[in-house]
Amino acid sequence: MANSIKKNFLFFTSEGFTYDSNNKEIQNMQILGDATGKDILEAFKNFKINQPYLKNFSFKNVMAIQTIGDVIRNLELGGKGWN
Repeated sequence: MANSIKKNFLFFTSEGFTYDSNNKEIQNMQILGDATGKDILEAFKNFKINQPYLKNFSFKNVMAIQTIGDVIRNLELGGKGWN
C-alpha cells in the first residue's frame, strides 16, 4: 500500500526585494506560497495550479523546503527588543 500522507512545502525565491516599514528597500527572499503533495514535485504542481497569478512573473530560481510542525506567527525584528 502506497504512502498517501501529504507533505507541505513552502516555495520561495531569492529574486526580488521588498520594503521595510520605513520604506527602505531590502534584498531578501520572497515567500511565494505553499502547497501539499505526496512529494515535492506533486506539491510544486499543486502550487502552480493554486497560485495562477504567479505565471505573470518570471522567477527562475524557485526553491522549496518541507515544513513540519506548527507555524509561529507575528514575530518581530527590529525596534527596542533587538539584541
